[in-house]
Parts: sequence; C-alpha cells; structure tokens
Amino acid sequence: WMDSVPLFESSLVTCPRSIKSNLEISKIYSGLVPHMVDYEKSLKLIRTAQSIDPTYCDVHQQYSHVYFHQQKYILFEREMAQSLRCPFTMGQAMGNWNKYWKVVLKQDASAKGRYDKYMASIQEEVARREEEEGGSSGDRKKMKKKKEKEEGR
Repeated sequence: WMDSVPLFESSLVTCPRSIKSNLEISKIYSGLVPHMVDYEKSLKLIRTAQSIDPTYCDVHQQYSHVYFHQQKYILFEREMAQSLRCPFTMGQAMGNWNKYWKVVLKQDASAKGRYDKYMASIQEEVARREEEEGGSSGDRKKMKKKKEKEEGR
C-alpha cells in the first residue's frame, strides 16, 4: 500500500487529464504536506485541472487557498467568491470567507465596496440557481440575513 503522495503521483501519471488527480496533487504542493510546499507547482496543476473542464468549480476553492498563502488577497477574494457561487464548494468556502472578511472589514473600511460587490454577485447566483431548481434551498435567505446583520439592520 502507498501513502497519499505516491498514490496521487501514480494516479496523475496514469491519468494526466484527471481533474481530481491534478487537484489532489495541487493540495499536496499547497501545504497539505508541509515539506513539499511549492505554490507555483500547485498553481500549474490547478490550471491544468481548469483547462480540462472550465466549469469544474472546485478549482476556485484550491486557487483561493494558494493565493491566500501567497498573500495575494485580491486574487484570493475573487476565487473565494467564485467558490461561494458554486453549490459544491459553498459550504466549505463560507467559513473561510466569513473569517477573512471579519478581519479585513475591521482593518480596512475601503474594502467594504469589494465585499458588497462580491456579495451581490453571490446572491444573484444563488437566486438564479433557486429559480432554475424551482424552489428555495435557503441559501439566498442565509446570505441576505448575514449581510443585513453585518450592516447593522
């Protein structure tokens, strides 16, 4: 039996066009295995995964992780907002999003404009998705309630 690194490397050799294999190995290079951190290698693997299927939204979650560690916060924000627009990554992304903005909005009042823009985009996507599905999953209500709470309404 192999540990995760050789297993993922073997998987990528066998299936170089596997989105999942590219993303899993990118996680290794983005800090999952501390002595193997190589953010540029991680980004290359994420780009490969995205080129295989541009609609595969898990890549945004991984991009945001790498950009945060590189302290490229505007890129982090953009990718994290994309993660929140995706039903498959929204739940996991929400915690990091909330922690990040709690700190940023306290330190930089000018960031509020960016935050509001991202939130409007996320809410529009949630509303669009709910319309397509013909029902309300409650996501839009949660996002609206969160925004109102932050604005002190």
